[in-house]
Parts: sequence; C-alpha cells; structure tokens
Amino acid sequence: MKRLKKIKLLGIAIVFISFNFLNFSCSSTSIVPGQQKVVIDNIYVEYSNIGDSYFKLEDYTNAVKYYKMAMQNRKIYWAVYYKMAKAYAYSSNWNEALPMYETMLKRDPENNSLKASLAYIYIQQGQLKKAGDYYSSLLEIDPLNEKYLENYLAILMPDSKSYFNNKEKIEESLENLKSNFPNNKNAESFQNKIEEYEKAEEERLEKENNKESKESAESSDSKESE
Repeated sequence: MKRLKKIKLLGIAIVFISFNFLNFSCSSTSIVPGQQKVVIDNIYVEYSNIGDSYFKLEDYTNAVKYYKMAMQNRKIYWAVYYKMAKAYAYSSNWNEALPMYETMLKRDPENNSLKASLAYIYIQQGQLKKAGDYYSSLLEIDPLNEKYLENYLAILMPDSKSYFNNKEKIEESLENLKSNFPNNKNAESFQNKIEEYEKAEEERLEKENNKESKESAESSDSKESE
C-alpha cells in the first residue's frame, strides 16, 4: 500500500508539471520579465525530484529517465549527473556507471569518495588491477581506513598466484588491519586464506621434490644396471 501511495504522488507531480507548462504557454504574454525562465527552471527541478522519488522506490530505470530530462537544465546538470551515475551503480549497470564516475573524478580528482566508488565498480567488472591501484592510493591518504584495508586485501589475494605475487603488500596490510582493528571480523578469514595458500604451496613443493628425487634415483639405478 505504501508503494502505491508513492506512485500516486509521483503521478500528481507529473500532472502538476504539465499543468504549469501549459499554463505558461497559454499566458506567456502576461508573464513578468524573467518569470518564464524561473518557471522552466522549476520544471527541471521537479523532474529531478521525481527521479529522486523513483530512486527511493528502487525503480532505477524510471529514476534515470527523469534525471535525463532534468539534465537539460545546465544549472543543475552536474548535481543530477551524479544522481544518475549512482542510479546506474545501484542497478548494477556498471557499463553506464563507469564512464560517468570517471568523468566526475576528472572534474574532482581529489574526491576520495569517487575513487572508492570507482574501485568498487572496477571490482564488479573484474578489473582488479585498476581497483587495487585506487585502493592503494586511498590508503596512502587514509592508511587506517578499515574498509579500504579489507577491500585492498580481498583484491590482492583472490587466488594463490596473486597472493604470492603480492605477499609483501598483503602481510603489511593485514598487520595494519589486525593491530589497528583487533575486532575486525574478516582479519581471521584473511589469515586462514594465507595459511591455506602457504600449505598448498608447501605440499606442491614437497611433491616436486619427491618427484625429482624419485627420478634421480631411477636414473642412478638405470646407470648402475648398464
């Protein structure tokens, strides 16, 4: 019932916009100088507000639809641009969200929130190298950010090969996480994963050594028999 009420409210807002526009069109000769622009600006603000209402309803498709209409007003273009990028991200439309967040970061290169959002999007697209680079730069600025440390560790060790390639960074980051956030729930999981990788590597090396020893012994026996 609550959702239906919100949709009704959206319907009323749409009618209100149309009415204002028609009213302006029919009576433009009596509008005070400058009022016409104010009315049009208000229409685009209302489009943005409708987009916000759809966003709250998690109807991101319609939210994007109204944000696009609102962005025709240059005054609110970038504010609505951010809202639309967020709607794409919330709907997991990473292909649309990525270039928008990259554009926003170019406009505001010191914005750590945008960097963190971009890192997350890169993770979703499987671009772990780029995501790791962003988290690395974020940790240089904010080395004791618990969430950055967790995400960075997860990126560095998705498999044993990545773990051994990034072993020094992982050990340093995990130590920071443990010492500064002793109650962190994921620290133990990271440690367990490291032990799992190390054990698997030990077993692999042991098998290789045993195989080499066996081959060497067989080669010696073969020479002796000759």
